[in-house]
Amino acid sequence: MILLAGDIGGTTSRFQWLDSEAPKSPSSLFYYPSKRFSSFTALLTTLLSDSGIPHVDVACFGVPGPVQGCQVTLTNLPWTIDACELQESLPVDQISLVNDFQAAALGIDALSGDRILCLHPGEFDPAGNRLVVGAGTGLGVAPVYQLEGHFYPQSSEGGHIAFAPVTAEQSRLMDWLHRERSHISYEDLLSGEGLERLYRFCHLQHTGERPYPCSAETVHELAELGDEDAIAALRMFVHIYGQFIGDVALIWPARAGIYIAGGIAGKIVRWMTQEDFTSYFLAKESMNGVVEKMPVYLVKDELLGLKGAMRSARRLAGLEIEGEV
Repeated sequence: MILLAGDIGGTTSRFQWLDSEAPKSPSSLFYYPSKRFSSFTALLTTLLSDSGIPHVDVACFGVPGPVQGCQVTLTNLPWTIDACELQESLPVDQISLVNDFQAAALGIDALSGDRILCLHPGEFDPAGNRLVVGAGTGLGVAPVYQLEGHFYPQSSEGGHIAFAPVTAEQSRLMDWLHRERSHISYEDLLSGEGLERLYRFCHLQHTGERPYPCSAETVHELAELGDEDAIAALRMFVHIYGQFIGDVALIWPARAGIYIAGGIAGKIVRWMTQEDFTSYFLAKESMNGVVEKMPVYLVKDELLGLKGAMRSARRLAGLEIEGEV
């Protein structure tokens, strides 16, 4: 059997296929800029042509959006994907769609130890639940419950929870953001575009002028070079990230680990490992003792979602997965 896995991102989509006769030798990776394609069908047609795969037995795709049955309308791309229609129009027998952070959560057990960095040791409980959170093009959240030694990720749209300021500076940020819209979600700040917003706000507060358009990558580069406004934006990003994860942890206690994934954290490791993150994560007043027991890990593997999608495809195909009984 031929298995195909995909991690569909708002910026980049990644794919890998596997022949069941060589289960330990997956293919090389295929990367595509998502926004170059008018639809997922067009992207998948290009992939099948480029890879030379004539037929796929089982495919699993992690997608950024709420999956309803066999359909999903993506959050950060103008696509609606219908797995049933894809199976009729393309040489793919079975297609499974899962939320992208469900896929990321499935990939945790496929990580090697050197791809995980402990930010807060907590008190690890091997019988506990997990939580996977990650900022990238958007902000993903996946609660993961454990039952009889197996982990079961749940999909959510927790990144769209309304932002709640906890400092005077954040209150000024909220007032500034409210000039453009009424509902401010955490994803509006904890994402690539969110970091760009924070930089515009910090620059405006400092100089009274709007900066030239600046990408999230450039903000990070400027901060590393010592730019005062970029440093302020990155520090605010880390503060808000910490407080958000701490808030979600109160809803979903994760004594078997909180895992920070997504495309941003792994690129700003130096900033995430400073005291700023943990101090805001732990700042829950009467609930400090609850969150401080939860270990927090930063995932430094951009293929986490793809690994999870492949594990899901293997389960659907009935193939053995290392580490599972």
